[in-house]
Amino acid sequence: MFQYIKKQLQAMKLTHLNTYKEQKKISEYSASNLSQDLHKNLEDIKTIFGSSYDLTIREFDFGPQGNFKGALVFLTSMIDKTFLNESIIKPLMFDTRFIEKEERETFNINSIKTTMLSVDEVYTVATINEIIERCLTGYIGLLISGLNEALLIGTDGGETRSLDEPKTETVVRGPRLGFTENLLTNISLLRRYIRNSNLTFDTTIIGRETKTAVCIAYIKGIANPQLIDEIKRRLDRIDTDAILESGYIEQYIEDAPFSIFSTVGNNERPDAVAAKILEGRAALLINGTPFVLTVPLLFIESFASTEDYYSRPYFTGIVRMTRFLS
Repeated sequence: MFQYIKKQLQAMKLTHLNTYKEQKKISEYSASNLSQDLHKNLEDIKTIFGSSYDLTIREFDFGPQGNFKGALVFLTSMIDKTFLNESIIKPLMFDTRFIEKEERETFNINSIKTTMLSVDEVYTVATINEIIERCLTGYIGLLISGLNEALLIGTDGGETRSLDEPKTETVVRGPRLGFTENLLTNISLLRRYIRNSNLTFDTTIIGRETKTAVCIAYIKGIANPQLIDEIKRRLDRIDTDAILESGYIEQYIEDAPFSIFSTVGNNERPDAVAAKILEGRAALLINGTPFVLTVPLLFIESFASTEDYYSRPYFTGIVRMTRFLS
């Protein structure tokens, strides 16, 4: 009996040790600078991603005489293939062959960045880790043989759902739009309602494994600066592996974890969240969920409805009082 338990404990210890060594090896790869050897860089990236089904490495020749060797690194599930073909591969493989003779001597990575790529977001990086982290958010990495730098090209792709009416907060009167799981889409929905340059979105990354983007939305000059500072302090204090939904964040930042009443609001409607922001509150948008958190939450809001914003004040007051008494 004891021998069996001892063997199981030793096996568990060996498994944890091997996992630790593997993670340490991967972290060493990711922290290293890019090499001028294209093949080595690609092998390091393959080692980090392992046998990921959606990892794609597209090697090709380009340049005035086809004398440059390059590779595109991306996750197929995160990018728009039409964008990839028309805005990146086509300019690199075909347009670069028609460069004038006098320009060929000065053709380099900066030439590609400034004149070849018809995209709005391109910047230079020098480490494997930067490529890995950005590829996980939908970027495309361009590595070139003989250079210890790479280009990261922004693209908006991957599967997303259309804008639909929220299933949990249907209304008779009011907009028929709800938040989605895409952070940028949700930000754009709020900007449609609040066209004010003081509307600010401060973003941070939380979660060692998931690296989830969490965005604080508020209006400068209306929101209390102390409230915003306190939210940032509580978010910075979060130390966890994963953030998969707004409920994770809510439990970390709420005032009274053991209270039967919630101290953090959540909403799926852009119009309701915009109204709260205009009242001086702050909203927390989390990538991957349509539920947006709002703070602070008042007790009376438990008896409020989104339609209350579109009704006469005295009628709304009577309805809320009826809800409270019932």
